[in-house]
Amino acid sequence: MENAINNYWTLVIPIILYCISGALDAVMDTLKDHFSISVFKNLNPHFWNPAISWKNKYVDGDPAKGHRKITILCLTFDYPDALSDGWHFFKVLREGFNILAIVSALIIPHVDFTIFGSLIFITVAGIFRNWSFNLFYNHLLKF
Repeated sequence: MENAINNYWTLVIPIILYCISGALDAVMDTLKDHFSISVFKNLNPHFWNPAISWKNKYVDGDPAKGHRKITILCLTFDYPDALSDGWHFFKVLREGFNILAIVSALIIPHVDFTIFGSLIFITVAGIFRNWSFNLFYNHLLKF
């Protein structure tokens, strides 16, 4: 029994990773919804304010001119949106932490979930992620 309980402590890792995802989601929503009263308001708005920074992915900021391009080894690609503005940067990070949380939960050794146990884990992880989102969105990222 004690060994089984100790194995469940390894589930803290995916929950922490999922909480980080929630915090990054809060950054995205704060940028989008509350830029003018956020901790980002004094940073370069051309990168951090989604109301104008979304244009960074286009040639001369004009969607009619198409996406900015980058050439690597004679191959031309669209310039990565994740490097064009803060919102997209944090979106890529958020998705990365979602993937890390899922993968880490799947590779944890010696934790055999029942369907009921899986539902409990998903519920607990979701509660902690929402707590993390609310902490950052409602308290830490706004003045």
